[in-house]
Amino acid sequence: MTTRVLHVSDTHLGYQQYRSEQRRRDFFAAFQQVIDIATGQHPDHDVGPVDAVLHTGDLFDDQRTSFDDIFYCQQALAELAEADIPFYIIVGDHEQRRGIDFVEVYESAGLAERLEREPTELEDVALYGIDAVRDREWETAEFSLAEPTDESLLRVVAMHEFFSPPEDSYPHAYELEPAIDRFGIDIDGVALGDVHERQSANCNGIPVWYPGSTERNKRDERPNRSVDLLTFDVDAETEFQRDRVVLDTRPFVGVEVDFGRGDGFELVEERVADSGPVEGTVTFVDLDGEDNSVTKRQVIEYLRDKNVVKAKVTDERATPDFEDEIAEGGADISVDPAIAGAVDELNLSGPAASLERVARDLDTGPTKVEGEAADLLGDLVRDEFEGDSYFEEGQT
Repeated sequence: MTTRVLHVSDTHLGYQQYRSEQRRRDFFAAFQQVIDIATGQHPDHDVGPVDAVLHTGDLFDDQRTSFDDIFYCQQALAELAEADIPFYIIVGDHEQRRGIDFVEVYESAGLAERLEREPTELEDVALYGIDAVRDREWETAEFSLAEPTDESLLRVVAMHEFFSPPEDSYPHAYELEPAIDRFGIDIDGVALGDVHERQSANCNGIPVWYPGSTERNKRDERPNRSVDLLTFDVDAETEFQRDRVVLDTRPFVGVEVDFGRGDGFELVEERVADSGPVEGTVTFVDLDGEDNSVTKRQVIEYLRDKNVVKAKVTDERATPDFEDEIAEGGADISVDPAIAGAVDELNLSGPAASLERVARDLDTGPTKVEGEAADLLGDLVRDEFEGDSYFEEGQT
């Protein structure tokens, strides 16, 4: 008998990309497709019903998500519950909170189950989970796993981190091999979240993979977002199989307009026409080349008349004065040393200096900055008022 698990990650529900309400709805529409695929209700995918859904973190985009988003997600998860399909999940860095988190809310309603270091045993596979670990807690975090009661089961660990392999391009990725060594038991796979592109690799013969996000979170992310159908069968010659299931998501269109001398708005119209239909898309137009009277506002209004969902226009045309400044080297200025020097002169306290470093780290997204800052402040308050009964855990 086989066990089929639909692996999804980084749904980022509630993300109002480009400040567009339609894009917020798009992220929910992608998640609804996941539910429909899992329950066998999707018209284009004859996959379900599956035995379980596995979510490897960042269910929501923000730890302060709205009640509307929480409610809509609850309705979707209720469809899985009605079909007797369990929803297994770990917490990602975007929704990470001190105290009660969204997973606990849905667990209490019987709509989700958090994976732990104790195994959750299905027919052919034992699932484990480790929530996203804060950077400053990485070295001391507990990764040891308990053996399953049935030794024949395949063992798959769910985590939400940047790991190398498979993600070798990110400079701050953790090495996966030492993390696996910390599990303390033999495993058969690592199901990952956090990286938005679908990737896979082997680490000492152990398959590791990211299914990617269900919607495009950035312009440069690839189209054709997807989820993975994992098939486990301990009695088969191939015990584990991973198949891609492509989602139907909103297209992004890129248009490059390189103005020559004498070109005007008609070149914008030509390049947009060359790109194909733009109605219902998120359209990016990059203006470059010779400066002229064409404005970003004109291009945006033109695209709105063509019923794009969102128009984003960048203008790289340089004015003559600015070109002269670049030629003389005057525009090639790094402000980091100046900022660092000014901060040093402030003689900040240890906690204040830590907060300043977190806020100025360009590799840290806004949501993670807020979480890291809240953690630092919470720890400071607990240290300051240690022993005061009012400041108990969860009351900071």
